[in-house]
Amino acid sequence: MMPLAWVYRALILNEFTSNDPVYAGGLGDKILRSNGFLYKGEPFTREWIAYCFLFLFVFLIVCFIISAACLHYLRKEPKSTGTPDMPTKDEKENEGEKGNSQIREATFIPVDLSFKDLSYEVKASKGSDTLRLLDNISGIFSAGRMCALMGESGAGKTTLMDVIALRKGSGNICGEVLLNGFPQESISFRRCSGYVEQFDVQSAELTVRETIRFSAQLRLDKNNPVYDTPNGLEEHIDSIMKTLELTSEAELLVGNEEDGGLTFEQKKRLSIAVEVAASPSIVFLDEPTSGLDARGALLVMNALKKLCDSGRTVVATIHQPSSSVFDMFDDLLLLKKGGKVVFFGDLGTMSGNLVSYFENLGTSTMNKGENPATWMLNVLSENIMVSGVNDQEDEPLDFAKAWENSSNKVDLQKQLSEAGETQDPNLKIEYDTQFAASWYQRDTLMAQRLVTIYWRSPAYNLSRMVLSLAIAFLLSSIFIPIRSNLVLSEAEMTSLLSTIFISFIIIGVLSITSVIPVSLSIRDMYYRHKAAGMLNSRSVGRAFAIAEKRFIIISSVLFCAVFIPISGIVDSPNQDLRHKVRKSIAFWGFFAFNGAIYSYIGQLFTCLVRGQGTATILASVFIGINNFFSGLIVRPQQMTGFWQITYWINPGHFVYEGLCMSVFNNDTRKVIVSEGSDYYIPLGCDITYPNSDCEVEVHTYVDEFFGGLFHKDNIPRDAIILGCILFAVRMSTFLALRFFTYSGK
Repeated sequence: MMPLAWVYRALILNEFTSNDPVYAGGLGDKILRSNGFLYKGEPFTREWIAYCFLFLFVFLIVCFIISAACLHYLRKEPKSTGTPDMPTKDEKENEGEKGNSQIREATFIPVDLSFKDLSYEVKASKGSDTLRLLDNISGIFSAGRMCALMGESGAGKTTLMDVIALRKGSGNICGEVLLNGFPQESISFRRCSGYVEQFDVQSAELTVRETIRFSAQLRLDKNNPVYDTPNGLEEHIDSIMKTLELTSEAELLVGNEEDGGLTFEQKKRLSIAVEVAASPSIVFLDEPTSGLDARGALLVMNALKKLCDSGRTVVATIHQPSSSVFDMFDDLLLLKKGGKVVFFGDLGTMSGNLVSYFENLGTSTMNKGENPATWMLNVLSENIMVSGVNDQEDEPLDFAKAWENSSNKVDLQKQLSEAGETQDPNLKIEYDTQFAASWYQRDTLMAQRLVTIYWRSPAYNLSRMVLSLAIAFLLSSIFIPIRSNLVLSEAEMTSLLSTIFISFIIIGVLSITSVIPVSLSIRDMYYRHKAAGMLNSRSVGRAFAIAEKRFIIISSVLFCAVFIPISGIVDSPNQDLRHKVRKSIAFWGFFAFNGAIYSYIGQLFTCLVRGQGTATILASVFIGINNFFSGLIVRPQQMTGFWQITYWINPGHFVYEGLCMSVFNNDTRKVIVSEGSDYYIPLGCDITYPNSDCEVEVHTYVDEFFGGLFHKDNIPRDAIILGCILFAVRMSTFLALRFFTYSGK
């Protein structure tokens, strides 16, 4: 019923039943017979080519019909996400306490962040010109206050926040940034700040509590007050969840759209909680209310307001906020296209300072009940004419120039001068180490995290183990009728060799294709942890190996436990149980090597390139090379000249040689070699048994099959080389994680 079998049969018959003089005198039938292409004991005839085409045509029609029926009658709906919007009983009882809930005190130093003449330039996509995205921006983010970064699309609000938060990895940055009057320093700033991305994705396989705990354990010093009591850390986490109203979701998995989990708004609050767990002095947020309804936006803003009340500095880009959301901000930094400042300062009661500033410039007045945020952006597009310099003609008002000449800018310059001159040593933020946790704790926590993620990913690992069992049974069950035979036909022997090849290729392909999307998700999460100063490449690289290792071992054990006894590949009559066990262990060892190399190379590809598509292409190239140059499709003796390189650098060659030599060395079962076989003459059958079939031992046939290049003495060498390849792949993964970052900034 397999369509590929019919395709292969048609191709073989088209060649060996043709009128080509090479196959005259019945040679074609002899080749078909020696390779097992028989029907009722006789070689297939040429009319079977038509039967193959008929079968494939019917198979194609059936597939079309089944696909159409599935599209018509089956519909996969995504699972519902999150918890009900109605408050729980506990939430109702504690509703009066929510407004006053505070995060359990964890040590942090309040921060006044000032920046002066901040500019940012990048190279243009075409030519050698540069583009200035930020143009001499100055401002102050004060402790205990919440500042909004706003502007029209392309004004540079997120760019400004990324530059200040040290999230830009390219371009030229100029200007001065001070924390409490001291110059900004990378390590200290990353440890004292939090950054919530607009679409910050957490690990779907972890619970809310586990996600917050992981951040706290890696970002809080051991001398932090939360560690003063045995339950201090958990109380710290509980207080954060209470503040952000995540208590009822504490034990829920984060989930995703396909499998269910938290709602989009709950994930927003979780992302904030993850950063707050580090007890930061300043928190940056990229559009925290985008994509939320009015209720969700207010929940998020209330949480941010509580952070401000605790003395932290909060900075957020915001897009088209409602009046109620906009009124919750204390300060505003407004930009126009080109990264120029239009307004900075205290908004005032009901945005009174903002409205007065623009109305004094001659803009239209704001109507009663109008949203000041919407009105503000609308007036920026107004064409306001002002008197020209030296009685020249009227010219359009430039809001950026108006700001430069305003008294507000003068006041800001005075504040910036004072900030640079006032330095209190008690307010200086500095740390003795780059990371809050020790290297052992970082490695251990990251390994535990990935093991948990893997264990809770049945679509990845459970399916891999089930498929290993299923594939092992399907491939080995073919040989049940002949597993006890002491004499094998040549077709049966080549089938055994081909099945071993197919088994490690199929399992390898399954491993590399399934590991890429999982590794990509973990890699992207690492980039966020790296930017936050939580981890380095060592911890993630080690965790990658540990989490994957146990499932590689389990799946390979399951495969070999089914394949070896059912297929009977180690059942040589001259071998006792001890030798059979040794052969089985050696076979499993090379099979596990194969799974590890495929899986770890998949991880390497995801760390080397930006996207899943490119990683998949690299995996396809690797699979193709392994298919062609492992020693079956193209035999070792046929690879000469330049192509010898592909054979000797290909890990599949050492895996295949190790597998075959582990089970077939010293195998004394017989193989019947028929006249017309490629090995009839090389094995001396034309001399020993002229014009008739001959029998040779399995190990002799296998030796000739691979041109004498596969040998049992090479088994230790193969194992060492595979170990070196595996080591090189792991080291390359460490280096890729360390030197390549595809965060898009």
